[in-house]
Amino acid sequence: MRGTIRHWRPLVLFALLGTWILLSGCTSDSVMETVSPIATPAQDANKSSDVVASIGGVTITREELTNRILADYGAQTLRTVMLAEAVRLEAEALRLKVTEDELQLELLSMRQGYEDERQFYAAMKEQLGMSAEQVKEDARYRLLLEKIAIHKVIVTDREIDRYLDEHREEYEPRKQYRLAQILVKDDAEAESILSQLSGGADFGALARRYSLDEFTADNGGDLGWVEDQDPFEAPEVLRTASSMEVGQVTGPVQTGQGYVILQLNGINEVTAKLLKRFGQK
Repeated sequence: MRGTIRHWRPLVLFALLGTWILLSGCTSDSVMETVSPIATPAQDANKSSDVVASIGGVTITREELTNRILADYGAQTLRTVMLAEAVRLEAEALRLKVTEDELQLELLSMRQGYEDERQFYAAMKEQLGMSAEQVKEDARYRLLLEKIAIHKVIVTDREIDRYLDEHREEYEPRKQYRLAQILVKDDAEAESILSQLSGGADFGALARRYSLDEFTADNGGDLGWVEDQDPFEAPEVLRTASSMEVGQVTGPVQTGQGYVILQLNGINEVTAKLLKRFGQK
């Protein structure tokens, strides 16, 4: 049996280099000429007088707005559209397509680390301005790019097994902790806050009031989901979290930034990375 192993590499750019060379001669001026809509003189007159905004007695017409957008973003947008069309034509010529199962596997891999599908798409909307449908189409496009780039690359099962053995840690299940913290400067202040928590005080309210971590204080100290080997988190915090139970508050934990009072709000086990084989025979 033969197969290919999916692995994102600069090979994708190499495979599409010819397309980019063909497009490299585009300039803003040529784009404006290329994409200008065909219209009758009457239509042009109507558009030029179509006011879309006004300020201080000065009006801005739709034509002026369109010309400005084309001047600023026309070349880049045209390249994107032409590249997408080139990819589609190349995929058709090679008889390559992305199946629904492959797309769902990719989306599942992208959602790792999020609580659920709803949270994932909400984050994509907030961070990238992309709707759920746009995220899916972008994933489909990237998968198609990869297929074009590696369609002639054949990897044997033995080579796959060797790769997995050499990178086993990447495919083993990992734990994640949903953590919240209150960071203070000294042990005495930490003990005082622990005393308030023991008396029934709200963790989030105390985090907003006392925590020195400006990135989490406003959110009640919430760190979100943190992997058990996160290189950006203090090792002392991760070691402590590994021995805690959900709902438990503990501390103070001494770190390089100060003393941390830690709350564990959830534990999640992330499944191994998904190994996808394209073009199996």
